[in-house]
Amino acid sequence: MKERDDYQALLSHMSDCVAAVNRDFQIIMSNERFQSEFGVHPDGICYQVWRGRSSKCENCVVEKSFQDGEVHTSEETFVFRDGRKGETEVRATPVKNDFGEIIFVLETVTDISEKRRLQEEVRRMGGALEEWLAARLRRLQDSEEKFRTIFERSQDMILLFDSEGRIEDVNPSAVRILGYEDEEELLAVGSVAELFDDPKAFLRIRQRLWERGVVQNLEISLRTKQGQALDAMLSGNLITDAQGKVIVEALIRDVTLRKRLPSLGRRMVDQMRQSSEQLAALNRISLTVSSSIHLDEVLSNTIDAILSVFQADSVRIYLVDEASGDLHLAASRGLSQRFLEKPYVQRRALGAGLLGEAAQHGRAVILEDWTETSKPFVEAVLEEGLKSVAYIPLLCKGRSLGVLGVSSRFTQKFSGQEVEFLASVGSQIGMAVEHANLYEKTYKALEEVKAAQEHLLRTEKLASLGKLAATIAHEINNPLASVLTYIKLMLKLITRDRFSPERLGEIARYLATMEAETSRCGEIVKNLLAFARQSETDMKPNSVREILERTLAIISHDLALRGVQVRKELGEDLPTIQCDFKQIQQAFLNVIVNAAEAMSQGGPLLLEVRRASEDGFVEVSITDAGCGIPPEHVKLIFEPFFTTKEEGKGVGLGLPVVYGIITRHGGTIEVESPPAGEKQGTRFRMRLPVATGATETRAEGLEVSG
Repeated sequence: MKERDDYQALLSHMSDCVAAVNRDFQIIMSNERFQSEFGVHPDGICYQVWRGRSSKCENCVVEKSFQDGEVHTSEETFVFRDGRKGETEVRATPVKNDFGEIIFVLETVTDISEKRRLQEEVRRMGGALEEWLAARLRRLQDSEEKFRTIFERSQDMILLFDSEGRIEDVNPSAVRILGYEDEEELLAVGSVAELFDDPKAFLRIRQRLWERGVVQNLEISLRTKQGQALDAMLSGNLITDAQGKVIVEALIRDVTLRKRLPSLGRRMVDQMRQSSEQLAALNRISLTVSSSIHLDEVLSNTIDAILSVFQADSVRIYLVDEASGDLHLAASRGLSQRFLEKPYVQRRALGAGLLGEAAQHGRAVILEDWTETSKPFVEAVLEEGLKSVAYIPLLCKGRSLGVLGVSSRFTQKFSGQEVEFLASVGSQIGMAVEHANLYEKTYKALEEVKAAQEHLLRTEKLASLGKLAATIAHEINNPLASVLTYIKLMLKLITRDRFSPERLGEIARYLATMEAETSRCGEIVKNLLAFARQSETDMKPNSVREILERTLAIISHDLALRGVQVRKELGEDLPTIQCDFKQIQQAFLNVIVNAAEAMSQGGPLLLEVRRASEDGFVEVSITDAGCGIPPEHVKLIFEPFFTTKEEGKGVGLGLPVVYGIITRHGGTIEVESPPAGEKQGTRFRMRLPVATGATETRAEGLEVSG
């Protein structure tokens, strides 16, 4: 029972959602964050009460960890307690007892929805945001390099090890002090327990870490590689690395000399201890700033880091409101609700009181005893029991973005080292605030771009609709006017009793004209419907050869009358394509007819089919020897209603219909036409996707028809 309480205490120190699951998939423990996000209470079956399933999940990471004793991860979509749906990373970590038996598996759930959304927004926005992210990446790399330098140059030993005691990383000082040749030799030791003079002492320290999440200044005895005894002082805490794994960060300082020279060395050792603790705290704050875009999380973790190494009773963080210019309380710890509810504590004008002065002038304000000042708001501070305070401006790029206030309930003289530490913390918070503001502005700009794009699309749709209406009215009005004219003529003939056999020839001519004009209207409407049609396609594997042959059979007579000689060059072992037979046939027909019309005196028409240079596509090329397309028209030929034909010969929907069919099939279409003065002719190159797992029979070479 005590072991379960110990692990429950450990879970409470972790910022992610964490639950412990036994072999029966029962949730035996969970932290408050887990219960808050999912509303799940202990003793429930994880796949029932958490995931809403009647049976265990496929590829269950918990089951895998119980089977092989390894860490497993997966990405899953969860519905949180507040109803929002989010993308998460789930990590299953087996926890073993002292006998190496797996007693339960820790499931750590990290919400990565914001990370995924930001990645997508970054991908879409590109440009300035990409440059901003590149700059931020450089800053993060500089920050990581800075704290890696601290890790490697620290004069104290720093060890990182997992829950089983396996050493994961050491700094050069640990290698040197423990007498090893290099880092690899020390890592090869395996367990931290092997470095202890008494391995059981390590087990006791590990248990205390699991119970409290942190230990400070524990006296231990180590053994160097050469077997020499080493007196040391150990401080450690639990952290979560970038992969969500819980590890121990231990700072071990050699106090052998201090024990030999207690009066001389104690002060030096204490200063070193304080420096190391402060550097470790700065490292944790920097990691939080670099890995999180949530300002509230950064501020909360920063306050925890300050209180863990600094003799203070309360911390307040104020940020500048860009809209009003006032300071507002963003985070606090260690103060009564009555004090926090005061209006001037919640919000403060720049320059008002010591806090406002620090923010306004960008300089630290230190007060060792509140009773010795007559500054505003002193009564409320003394009523709260605070005696001394350090107000540190939050600076970034020379601008003051807020104030960090650290207070104690006793008279305290802040040393230069302590003020420098708090100033470094203030710079880290300032950087985090700057990042958060940049993200908010970027997100707002993205929303404005989206709104502008939607407005532009609506405007373009209205413009296209007006163009469509005007074109249809013009194209249909002319033939209808002709039909109406001839109807009126025949009505006059009937009215005047002139509908006689002698005038049948003239009446027949009227009717023929009316038939032609009516057919023209029908053709316009048919092309318009083909252009606008969005019906589902009948996608099947089809032979390109068969589609071309049937297309040519339809218009072979017309091609012969025009003097067009068709030459076909078909590649070998052509695969079938995934398409709607009739729609692709219509696309081929439109392009071939256009090519024939471009050769007013006839000429050769080359049809080529081969495998495209891109895998998974077949390329169909149709090349004529006609008049060509002017360069200024090439980019317009696929736009609806663009045509160079004389009135009555077309409305400019043939090639837009082809473009729509090819793109809906997942293909592409390109046009090549040489400039005036060079060899004339036009080539349309269409690429269509190959059907999976099907091929045509071998081609029989070149075929020529005329």
